[in-house]
Amino acid sequence: MATAKMIAPASKRPGTKLRVAAYCRVSSNSADQQNSYIRQVDAYTRLVSNNPAWELVDIFADAGISGMKADNREQFQRMIRMCELHQIDMIITKSVSRFARNVKEALEYCRKLKLLGIGVKFEKEGIFTLSMGDEMLLNTFAAIAQEESKAISQNQRLSILKRMEAGEYVDSNAPYGYRLIDKKLSVYEPEAQIVRFMYRQYLNGHSTSEIARELNERGIPTKTGKQVWRSGKVAYILRNERYKGDSKYQKTYRESFVPFRQYKNRGEEDMFYAEQTHTPLIDAETFEAVQKLFSKRQATFGQCGANITYPLTSRIQCAECGSFFHRRNVSGCVKWGCAKHIQDRNTCDSEYYAEERIYTGILTVLNRLRFGSVDVLGQTVRLLETALNLSKHNNFVVQESNREIAELNSKLLMLEKMNAKGYLEPDVVKAQTMKITARLNELKQQRQAAVDSMIPSMIADIRRLQSLLAEIEEPLVEFDEGLMRDTVREISINKQGEMTVTLLGGLSFTEKL
Repeated sequence: MATAKMIAPASKRPGTKLRVAAYCRVSSNSADQQNSYIRQVDAYTRLVSNNPAWELVDIFADAGISGMKADNREQFQRMIRMCELHQIDMIITKSVSRFARNVKEALEYCRKLKLLGIGVKFEKEGIFTLSMGDEMLLNTFAAIAQEESKAISQNQRLSILKRMEAGEYVDSNAPYGYRLIDKKLSVYEPEAQIVRFMYRQYLNGHSTSEIARELNERGIPTKTGKQVWRSGKVAYILRNERYKGDSKYQKTYRESFVPFRQYKNRGEEDMFYAEQTHTPLIDAETFEAVQKLFSKRQATFGQCGANITYPLTSRIQCAECGSFFHRRNVSGCVKWGCAKHIQDRNTCDSEYYAEERIYTGILTVLNRLRFGSVDVLGQTVRLLETALNLSKHNNFVVQESNREIAELNSKLLMLEKMNAKGYLEPDVVKAQTMKITARLNELKQQRQAAVDSMIPSMIADIRRLQSLLAEIEEPLVEFDEGLMRDTVREISINKQGEMTVTLLGGLSFTEKL
C-alpha cells in the first residue's frame, strides 16, 4: 500500500534571519498618541533585537485613522505591498482590533498573507495565522473587534442625532466661504465674496455654466485648490441653505452595518432643519429669489429629455486641449468631436472623426494583440518581472532610510525620557520633537517613493488583459461594448487624427484614423 508524507513548504532560506515587521494603529494624532507610538517602536525594536533569528524590517503605524477600512490606512497598505514583494516574512501586531475592525477584511488579508507564506502574530490573543487551529480563533476575535467598532459608531451616531435635533451640530467639513474655528462656522471673506458674486450673477441672468466659465477665466481656485469650476459645483452652492445661515442635517446617511456605506437620504432617515445656526453670507430674500429662478428655469429647460449615454461617452479625450469628445450627426454621418472645437472652432484645432472608424481602430488594436505573430503581452510581463526582481535586491534607498528612521525614533524616545525626568525645558523638547518628526515624515515619504512600485499591479492588469483576450476565438469584426469597457482604460485623439488607445496595465497603442 502506498504511503504519503507531507512536505512542509519552506518559508525562508536556511541560515537567513526571519524578516519581521510590526504594525500598530493609534486612534488620534495627539501628543499622547505620539508618545504611545514611540513606546511601541521601542518595545518592538527590543523584542526583535532580543531574538537572534529575527531581523526588523520596519514598524508601520497609522495615526488618527479608523481600522474599519484597510484602504484608508496608508502605512498598512505599504506593509501589504512589501509583503507582496516578498520583503517581509512575519508581521507582529498588538491585537486583532489594531490590525482591523472589519471581520471580512481581517480574514481576507490574513489569508492573502498566508498564501504568500507570511504569518501574522497577534500578541494579545496569542494567535499566529500560520498555525492551522488559529483561523477560527481569529474569526471570533475579529468579529468581537467589529462589534466593538459598531457599538462605538452607534453611540457616536446617537450623540450626533441629539445635537441635530437641538440644532447644535456642526459638520467638520466647512462649506466654501467658511472655515471651522473653535467648532463654529466662521466667514472666510475672500471666498465669501465669490459666493455673493455667484448669487448676483445668477439673478442677473447668467447660467451656472457661464458663472463657472467666468470663475475659471479669473483663475479663482475651488475650496480644494483646484483651478476648474464645474456648473454642478456652482449649482450646489446656489442651492445650499447654509449660505443663508440655516442648516439642514442628515442629507446623507450611513448603513448601520459594516462597511458603513453612505447614501443620499431620500426619506430613509429623519432630516432636521435648523434656522440661524451661523452667520449667513446671503440674505434670505436673495436666497429665496435664486431658488424661485432655479425652479422656473428647470421647468422651462429641464424637460428636454434624458441624456443618452453611448459606448464612447466620456471615453475619448482631446490630445490638444484635454476636453472630452461629444457625439454629433454631421451631414448624415455619426461623428465625434472635441467639445471645445464644437463650441468654438478657434479654441481647439481638433477635428471630427467618424464613429465607425474609431470602433474599427479599437478592434484593430485588440485583434493585433490577440492574433498577432508577436506575443507582446507575454514579453511585457517577462520584462516587468525581471525589473521587479532587480528592484527587490537593489533597494539601497530603503535600507538607508530605515537606518536613519530607527536612529530618529531612538532620539524621540530619549527626549521623552529626559522630559519625564525634568532634565530639559518643555520648549526645548517641543522644538526638538517637531524637528525630528518633520525629518521622520520626510524620510518616510522618501522611503515610500522608493518602495512603491506600480510593477506588481501592472503585471496583474496585463495578465487580466491576456485572460480577456484569450476568450476571443475568432478575429473581431463587430464592436463589443463589454469587451471595450473591460480592456480599454483611455482613448485620446490628436489633431493629426492619431488615436492612442490605453489598455489594462497602461499599455498604449496608436492607430491612424
